[in-house]
Amino acid sequence: MTSFTRSCVAAAAVIALGVVGVVSLPSMAAAEEASPVTSVRSFRGMNEGRSQLFAESSSVAVDEGTDWGGVETLDVPQTKSQAEKDAEAAQQRAEEEARRQAAQQAAATASSTVSRSQVRTGTDSGLASYTNIDYSIAPAGFNPNHEIGDVGNRYAANNCTWWAYERRHQLGLPVGSFFGNGAQWAASAAAMGYWVDNTPRMIGDIMVFQGGQAGSSWGYGHVAIVEEIYPDGSVRVSEMGSGFPGYFSSTRVFSDTANYQYIHF
Repeated sequence: MTSFTRSCVAAAAVIALGVVGVVSLPSMAAAEEASPVTSVRSFRGMNEGRSQLFAESSSVAVDEGTDWGGVETLDVPQTKSQAEKDAEAAQQRAEEEARRQAAQQAAATASSTVSRSQVRTGTDSGLASYTNIDYSIAPAGFNPNHEIGDVGNRYAANNCTWWAYERRHQLGLPVGSFFGNGAQWAASAAAMGYWVDNTPRMIGDIMVFQGGQAGSSWGYGHVAIVEEIYPDGSVRVSEMGSGFPGYFSSTRVFSDTANYQYIHF
């Protein structure tokens, strides 16, 4: 009996505990829903200093045996500054002004010299009137009294032909008024009886350039006056024309003299 009673009491206790658990679970759940959930984490502090925050550093190691497949070069053309361009333009203007003044001086010299063109009014007295010429150097059969064709300067001012005519008269040498363009002068002079060959012989010889020779015009040719004959046979000439626009030049020296024709007298 006593044993049965203990069993009943134990069973009743178990049942009571179950009821209490059932009753307390909803209460616990309600309590959890009503309380806020929080979470706290802590981190170890970092205190690292940088003395050069903006310093840039790099390290490159290149193997000497590395083949990069060739090295490219960039050819950048050199450009001139505006100041350099202005200086060049100023220099060019100064050179042009110097040329213009030289042309005026040459023209003044020519006009101040009493030339035969000023006294010829349409008649041709012949070569014999020139007494300052050494006719003994002329080739056999040369006519010392041939027609010279001089009735005044009929060539366009500042052209090579105009200068050749003026300079010949300054030197007291004959020249025709209608020899044509520069390339035609040798043939025109020879047709009148002038001595023409391929050798410079005296100061004042007319050097004849065919079209394209030494930069002369392909269509017109060129003429110049021999001013000096050097021991080696080369010559210095004076000239005007398209290659020397509006001014006089006497700087060119030619060593290939046999390639040109020369009108003597």
